[in-house]
Amino acid sequence: TFMMGSPKSEQDYVRKEFGDEAGDRAAQEKQHEVEITKGFHLGIHEVTIGQFKQFVADDGYRTEAEKDGEGGYGYNEGENKLEGRKPQYTWKHTGWNQTDEHPVVNVTWHDAKAFCAWLSKKEKKAYGLPSEAQWEYACRAGTKTAYQGGDDPETLAQYGNVADATAKAKFPTWQFTIKAADGYVFTAPVGQFKKNAHGLFDMHGNVWEWCEDWYDAKYYEKSPKTNPLNE
Repeated sequence: TFMMGSPKSEQDYVRKEFGDEAGDRAAQEKQHEVEITKGFHLGIHEVTIGQFKQFVADDGYRTEAEKDGEGGYGYNEGENKLEGRKPQYTWKHTGWNQTDEHPVVNVTWHDAKAFCAWLSKKEKKAYGLPSEAQWEYACRAGTKTAYQGGDDPETLAQYGNVADATAKAKFPTWQFTIKAADGYVFTAPVGQFKKNAHGLFDMHGNVWEWCEDWYDAKYYEKSPKTNPLNE
């Protein structure tokens, strides 16, 4: 059982730094008690390009960004800007240097589900995306503060690759960056920062991670006390 949602300290900070609109969004994530009724495992790293390559090679899979011809998002070095959607950007090409140890990007929810289905068949075990409650429980790892390192956003550079002084040097017009520098402008190879109390890496920053849940703007107002995927 844990308190899911944004603590008031986080809501106050977001409102102060990013304005009332962002503050209102944070305030919608009202803290409420949630019970995880069954144990679960979570990968300690984000899915890497190397792992996704195995999936594509075994299954012959093409991502939605490849199939629909619209592409994804990436970095235009000539114009020094992030852009998309454009056909040249897919999980294979983002415009910045990546290795097999970097997290895979430009994958949709359906792409992520297909990866889980392939892995389940390959290892004869049931794999899937976490619910939002499972993800937040794993991310918080017993903490009650806004971030792993406390309420100060400057601690984020210890736990993940976020918008920071390194990114600010590359993109001077970015307004919302922390002063600390984590050393990465774009994505970082997995496992480069401190792990949390559950032994998980990159729960803050690096890339967005998909959850199983549907989207509902008022989810937190009517969120069930027990995790719906564990009923």
